[in-house]
Amino acid sequence: MTGIDPTPFHSLPYWTSAPSRMPCKRELPFFHAKAEWLPNDIGCLVLMSDLQGREYLSDRLEGTERLLGEAVAEELSLLVGLGEIPPISTVMICGDLYEYPDCRKPGGTGPVEAVFLSLSRVSEEVIAVLGNHDSLASTTILPAKIVVLNGNVVKTNFGLRVGGLGGIIGDPKRHNRWDEHAFVRHMELCIQKRPHTLMLHEGPEDTDGSREGNPVITQSLEKGFSGLTLFGHKHWPDSPLIDIGNGQALNLDARVVVVAPDVDANSATIKCPL
Repeated sequence: MTGIDPTPFHSLPYWTSAPSRMPCKRELPFFHAKAEWLPNDIGCLVLMSDLQGREYLSDRLEGTERLLGEAVAEELSLLVGLGEIPPISTVMICGDLYEYPDCRKPGGTGPVEAVFLSLSRVSEEVIAVLGNHDSLASTTILPAKIVVLNGNVVKTNFGLRVGGLGGIIGDPKRHNRWDEHAFVRHMELCIQKRPHTLMLHEGPEDTDGSREGNPVITQSLEKGFSGLTLFGHKHWPDSPLIDIGNGQALNLDARVVVVAPDVDANSATIKCPL
């Protein structure tokens, strides 16, 4: 089951870096989804990852646009106001929110607090992990409704247990990267705390190897986790929801997924029992 409508219900234009070292205009798609594990009395969850871009304001990029995540927060507020989506209970973000102001080249690393703060103004709570292109200023003190996970598990306002681990597997001397053994060990310790949902930046490959991801993460999830894994880092252009072991995994790279409670027994659902 996909659990997600195959056609976006909305999109948002944005600027991003291209290999040509010139800004490239793209569209960020928004998708509806249903979940049987949500209480019927909440509004919706909003899931996203890899919003590496800047706000699109005109045909000319002048370097003053907000980070894409800030524009997404404003767009979500508009969609709620228009009745296109329910009020937002929780925003969950799987990292990589930074882009150079002039979108001059891919791979920039920088502060992303502004995105978290913007999203916290349209949601009851924000839960995130950092990607390998994200940083937080050492002096930043985030409001209590914003939680950045890195191996710990928290409970949402409606009782969902959420664990998370940021960064990717790579050279630990580089920004937000883990030695492979350390990453898997910390991820499995997080899973042992029995979260319903696991948030990662780097995620699994498809179980048949047809879509990119980390096979070490795949192997660990197959044997040890029966919930829903959320992740980004590698883009899957279609069918982002897969079965993996006794659980499921959802690729959120460069997409926004609005998840509402499934009150229709005949609709497709993301399975993650409470």
